[in-house]
Amino acid sequence: MTELIVPLKRPIVGTFIHYSLITRLKNQNYKFKSYNRLLELAKASVEAGVTLFFFSIKDFDFKQNVIVGTSFDIGSNQWKQDYYPLPDVLYHRAGEGSNKFIIEHIEDILDQYQVMKVNYQSYFDKWEVYRDLSQIDETSKYLPYSVLYQEVSDLKNFLKQNNEAYLKGVRGGRGRWIFRIQKKPKGEFEYSYYVNKTITGQAESWEDLVTEIFKFFGETKFIIQKEINLIKINDSKVDFRAELQRDGEGKINIIGVSARIGKNQSPITIHSSAYPIELLLKEFLYYPDIVLKELMTKVHQFLFTIYESLEKVYGTFGEIGIDFGIDQDGDIWFIEPNAKSAKVSLMKAYDQETFHQAFVNPLLFSKYLYMKKSNEFDKGLMRSWEYEDEDEYENDRE
Repeated sequence: MTELIVPLKRPIVGTFIHYSLITRLKNQNYKFKSYNRLLELAKASVEAGVTLFFFSIKDFDFKQNVIVGTSFDIGSNQWKQDYYPLPDVLYHRAGEGSNKFIIEHIEDILDQYQVMKVNYQSYFDKWEVYRDLSQIDETSKYLPYSVLYQEVSDLKNFLKQNNEAYLKGVRGGRGRWIFRIQKKPKGEFEYSYYVNKTITGQAESWEDLVTEIFKFFGETKFIIQKEINLIKINDSKVDFRAELQRDGEGKINIIGVSARIGKNQSPITIHSSAYPIELLLKEFLYYPDIVLKELMTKVHQFLFTIYESLEKVYGTFGEIGIDFGIDQDGDIWFIEPNAKSAKVSLMKAYDQETFHQAFVNPLLFSKYLYMKKSNEFDKGLMRSWEYEDEDEYENDRE
């Protein structure tokens, strides 16, 4: 049997990331995009008072159900590896990619051992989210009209009713799998998408448009969504990313709402500049104080409603990134949720203290889940002691 380290603090939080990141940490390689976020989470674990390690699919020992975990040692300022038992809480930060079935197998094992999760689900399917939220009265009014693409006639019928459409892959984020279409007066179609840079083109016929769409999506399923007439700054569209998290008491907090100004002609607003929502609305769009206050009240109500409705459908989440837009009439529209927000816009828009808190909260929530489970177990033991006979206790429970 592999000798395990003895964790000093409970809960033990295992953070699931891609194995390429583990390799870089193990080699003390700090020069990659997500390094600051990993380091921020490692430092936050000290503040939260939990034991934290990172692991990938290649670090899981299926025979002994132990994990080779990678953790940051503050004393030596280096990343180290050691053996860990199965965690008390799983914090899933890895993309599925081609290892979907291995990841699902690991999650099944952790479920068997009743390992708790910061986020009940590690991804969202855009069509399932639309379908489910459209059946909830409180959220249906925030949803732009959408249909699931099943055959070419679905898109043709949609474009008969709308001059513009967004095609979005049901999975994937960060601007991937988004294809914008705009009808032109003479029957041609203008389109754009983002792959490392904004690509624009024009299809002279319906057949040419369909060819371009399937060249882009391949076998990827996608939805067709009505375009939101978003507010703009100098012809650049603006949308918003809100970071909501549960804290150490299990309460939902709005950590920050970042306004993202897209690049001209880009179908997406990521990889762009970001500002706190109040600053942008006041300093860039000159909203009067009273209008801004009323709008922010509506925004906060919208965010809590979406968060709580998603939990009704999918289960408890420790954090959700919520993308939304505000149109030219001041109406709020839900765009999509993110189960694994990279918090890039938050980092751009807010100060270091706010950014740091976004890494502390998931660990405080992990601690909350662990303590809640421990207290429930203790109460169960105390209740069992009230009975002289164990069978009597079991009968009463039934």
